[in-house]
Amino acid sequence: MRDQEEDRNYRATERPRRDFGTARREEEDQEPPRKAPWPLRLLAWGALVAIFFAVGYGATSLVFHWLDSKGTRADQTVANSREAQELVSQDQERPEQGQVTFTLSVPAGEAFENRSIQVLGGGLVEEDLKKVLDAYMTELKSSGWMADQVPIRHLFRSGEWLYLDLGSSFAGGLKALDPKRAGLVMTGLVKTVGDNFAPLRKVKVYVEGREAPDRKPLDLSKPWVLKS
Repeated sequence: MRDQEEDRNYRATERPRRDFGTARREEEDQEPPRKAPWPLRLLAWGALVAIFFAVGYGATSLVFHWLDSKGTRADQTVANSREAQELVSQDQERPEQGQVTFTLSVPAGEAFENRSIQVLGGGLVEEDLKKVLDAYMTELKSSGWMADQVPIRHLFRSGEWLYLDLGSSFAGGLKALDPKRAGLVMTGLVKTVGDNFAPLRKVKVYVEGREAPDRKPLDLSKPWVLKS
């Protein structure tokens, strides 16, 4: 009787050991999880980045489209708070469309003569700038300061800066003048820009898309600045 009880106890204690060993063998037989190859993972990450980029680009486009529909323009660059205030006040004062009066500072003797002109304004500032500068060049030709009409090739503005690309006749016209009279031509140009298109006060001139080849009678490689 006692032997039977000991045999049952032995079997009861032996069964869990067999079960534990079987479980360990089953775990060892299972293969570890396999990771995807590096090229496939890189492709997946790239696709995820592309999706986020597309969503962000689409959202930004919708925001700018909404701003444009509200009449908000974001094509002007400023460098500080003072320029921002001047730019806001300038846009508020500009009419929607119609005749706008501008003042040209045309050299006359050793000083300048203010001449008012009216152009169809209210559009892009660059368009008004080109019209005013075309009128300034016409005044220079009619008053004998320039032999030929100077074409405005291109212009670009950023903050206080105006980058102005002029035709070759501008450099040729300056060569025909002495340094003092040539300086008056450039000063009148900068004054015309600064008086009508704040906050512009620095003008960098190019000739046919390049730096002016000559440094006489004026050095056009440096910007001309309207003193405050």
